[in-house]
Parts: sequence; C-alpha cells; structure tokens
Amino acid sequence: MKITIYEDDLFYYFWKNHNIPSTFGKEKSFLDFLLESKDKNIQSIVLYLEDMFWKKNEYWLLNRLDNDTSGLLYFAKTPLVKEKYKKAQAEWKITKYYIADVYWNFVKNSLKISYPIWHHKFSKDRMVVFLDAKQTGKIDKKRMHKVDTEIEKLYYDKNRNVTTLLVKISKWIRHQIRAHLSSIWFPIVWEKIYIKKAGLEKLQLFSIWIKYEE
Repeated sequence: MKITIYEDDLFYYFWKNHNIPSTFGKEKSFLDFLLESKDKNIQSIVLYLEDMFWKKNEYWLLNRLDNDTSGLLYFAKTPLVKEKYKKAQAEWKITKYYIADVYWNFVKNSLKISYPIWHHKFSKDRMVVFLDAKQTGKIDKKRMHKVDTEIEKLYYDKNRNVTTLLVKISKWIRHQIRAHLSSIWFPIVWEKIYIKKAGLEKLQLFSIWIKYEE
C-alpha cells in the first residue's frame, strides 16, 4: 500500500485510505502498515516515534478515523507538542473539518445539528441521537453528550443524487457526524450502522418533509 506523508514543525501526517482501522486491533491497521513499510523515510519516522513514544501508546497518534473513513492521521513530534494538543483538545479548542457525501439533494446551504448523543444501551458499536426533549429526560444527563455538527453544502451531483458537504466539529463524540447526518435523513453514502439500505426509498420520501433545526 502506498503511504502519503506530510510533515511540519509539530506533526507527522499520513493519509489513511478507507476500509482500514486507524490503530491496533483485531484487523490489520494503518499502524501495522507503517511498521511493515519498506520506505526508508517511513522507517526512519517510525523508529523516531518508537523511541519517543513507544508502540503501547500508539506512537501518540493524536486522532482516529472510522474504518470506512479516509483522511489524515497525525502524530506529535515531541512530548511538549503532544501535551499542548491534548490540553487544547480537552478544552475543545481544536476544530476538525471533514468532506462527506450524503444521499440526495441537501436543500439547505448551511445547517447546525445540535441533537444530544448518547452511547447505545446494549451495543458498544452504536450511538443514539435524541431528537426529542422527552427522550433526554429518561437518561443520566452525565452520560449525554451535547455536541454540534455544522454543515455547509458544497456540491450536488444530479447523476448520482448525492450532495457533497463540508462538515465542521469543535466538540465531538464517537460516530457524531454519521449519527447526526442520519438523524436528519441524509446519511453518508457508505453508512452501514445508522441506515438500512432496504429503507433508502422510504428515507428519501421523509427527507422531503424534514424540518431542520436552525
């Protein structure tokens, strides 16, 4: 697998393709590909990260992406950079941007989704979006995550019936973008957890009538 690298004074950046886990687990991950690379430049970076941060700490990988998501993974170059980043992240001072393709024509030019998100009661791999205030009254408020997903429409492809969105998050939780977009009936095109393909026609009908939260 060809690995694309970029670096600046603070971080090493690597482009992760889709269908690859970000870090170590049951499946072969992007970190495993880094360790196995024959590219001398990558080997020198991995040796440096191993010496500085160790494998057990994932070489201080500062972000993760869902298996099906492609994008940049980045690593701190020094312990000081890592500590400053973690502090800024804890204070929600980091803003992340994503490009997402969703089904159908997204009629709004921009939108902020602010529905609370909670971990699913029975499934570790799933989140729940609360669309109604009555629902949130039934759960422990400490376990409920109040996060915003901001969306800007970039392009609508009539042939594919797909809209490309710019998505911005400054405070985030697992599967936030996927869950939020599906909650307003515009799921990401590769979505597997928060949509059933057999129901796409029904979802398209509902999307015409959906009321957006301004």
